[in-house]
Amino acid sequence: MKQVLLKSGTWLNRRSVRFVLMLTVFAFIFAKIDRSALMAHLSRFDPTMGAAIVGVFLLSIATFALRWWRICRALGVQAPFKDFIRVLWVSQSVSECGPPLVVGELARFQLMRGSAENWQLIVGQAVDRFSGKIVLLLIALGLTPVYLRLYSEFPALQIVLFALMLLSLASVAVVVFRRFWPMAQSHTRIVLALCNPLRSPGHYGLSLLIQLLLAANFALAAAGLGLSGNALTVFMLGPLLLLGVSSLPALVSDWGKREAAAVFLLAPAGLTPEQSLAVSLIFGALHLLTALPGALLLLSVRRREAVSVRE
Repeated sequence: MKQVLLKSGTWLNRRSVRFVLMLTVFAFIFAKIDRSALMAHLSRFDPTMGAAIVGVFLLSIATFALRWWRICRALGVQAPFKDFIRVLWVSQSVSECGPPLVVGELARFQLMRGSAENWQLIVGQAVDRFSGKIVLLLIALGLTPVYLRLYSEFPALQIVLFALMLLSLASVAVVVFRRFWPMAQSHTRIVLALCNPLRSPGHYGLSLLIQLLLAANFALAAAGLGLSGNALTVFMLGPLLLLGVSSLPALVSDWGKREAAAVFLLAPAGLTPEQSLAVSLIFGALHLLTALPGALLLLSVRRREAVSVRE
């Protein structure tokens, strides 16, 4: 049985298999919606809002990098802030090609090697991931009364809401005990101080800002589609949508699961399935556009490494 599970995991980790599964999810979604209505919504999208969304994504990348830099500085890493922006942007780019938790985190670690000891990088990335997840979970918990009111006519969705909370809490536990704690044990004092919000509130504040920026981009996507009356609702549901996306296994970046979660969570709150899908597609497409320059940064890094090897 163990061998079967290992083979299944290896098979699912293949990029081609993940891509096919993503296309299957999209095919299922598109089979259930009015495709002409979806295209009509997308054709009405305001490019000015698109520029604003890209600007917010750029700000979120800078904030991500600042959070990671502050955490690593507390661990004794002396690399300059510009290195963290460059590496974070590259990781965002490569994450569009696979599961972000695997591809993006590995890219961050590999590109920062040589700038710090391995334990500093691993613990820094783990605390960075933990900070974002725990703040997102707390935001969703704080907004639970709002969600219960929005889904008052959908008891099944209320059950899903609490299931998402439990699943997210379990994923935080996995980050702490499986990926984080074994490496942190030999540096307990500094790690506990870094995770203590009373002693190190800065990165938690940045995590709050990041989640609000991402939720704002869902709302801007709705406004750009002419759904200004629903933009506040979409903003309030943004953390729940992000929580759902982060709790589900990734295929190719967040494509597929984000769209399924959007249709599932936004449609009962007043949007049509086509509007919900359009919001998610706009969000994903503009995030991809914002991340693409990171690929150019990666190419420049590879070129410099090739030149140094020849020399």
